Amino acid sequence: MEQSLSRFGVITISITMLILGGCETTLRPSWQLPTDVKSLEANGYPIAYVERGSGPTVVLVHGALNDYRTWAPQMEALAQNFRVVALSLRHYYPEPWKGDGEFSLKLHASDVEAFIERLAVGPVFLVGWSRGGTVAVDVARSRPNLVRKLVLMDAAVYAVLPREQGTPKDDPVIRRAKGTEAFFRRADMEGGLQFFVDDINGPGAWSRLPESQRQLRRENAWTIVGQLGDVETVACPDIGQFKMPVLLLEGENSPPHLKRIRAEIQNCLASARLVIVPKANHQMHQTNPPEVNAALIKFISE
Repeated sequence: MEQSLSRFGVITISITMLILGGCETTLRPSWQLPTDVKSLEANGYPIAYVERGSGPTVVLVHGALNDYRTWAPQMEALAQNFRVVALSLRHYYPEPWKGDGEFSLKLHASDVEAFIERLAVGPVFLVGWSRGGTVAVDVARSRPNLVRKLVLMDAAVYAVLPREQGTPKDDPVIRRAKGTEAFFRRADMEGGLQFFVDDINGPGAWSRLPESQRQLRRENAWTIVGQLGDVETVACPDIGQFKMPVLLLEGENSPPHLKRIRAEIQNCLASARLVIVPKANHQMHQTNPPEVNAALIKFISE
């Protein structure tokens, strides 16, 4: 009888652990998810993501003022050969974030690391664009075992840019965030977004965006102010130690300061390959999707 009760207790505990584990896996966010969008609890946060296809896993990390939707031109093309996963970083859409809570590159990199681990597929092909490139570099530096190959698209790794000794450090990320916040505090959301986008891409860039892309950025507006918590910790020697294959993608018409960053990354890591995407700007994955998709598929397939 005692043995039967003991076995019953073990079974009960096992079932309870399975139920609790299942609850953690299916933890849902407190905000509404759009149709076909999933969430996965990672690092204590329900990360929203979309996925298509099957096969080796490609994880796409968006840039500032964006979210998983920015990768729409890549999803179906990459899904022909791979399982492609586009995530939204903490506090980006679909979370309706208004600036409360922790927000930083360090936290986002930690979230992506936990997300990849929760996918339980082994090392992935990690693709980061703009600020997402900085996040991806941090992941590759701290957890290289999670990254099979790394793709950096106009990665905004400002820390690699040299500066003359004795000159004050100009942090363009913080400067833009403070400038944007000043507009927001005056209840001028459009003015703040125009300031931010034009400061990166040049005058008139905001007005040239399709309305759908402007709306996407409105839905992520306060994440710009969140970047006041960004502190870059990756330096050139860190990148120089990367063992995984690295591809650098740059738009033919990408901003000059991002081209300088790319050149410095190549100086740090001579083995990194470079593909210049013709007739494309900083938003190369949207302005010339066929060329970007072809470059990604070729690099990942090799």
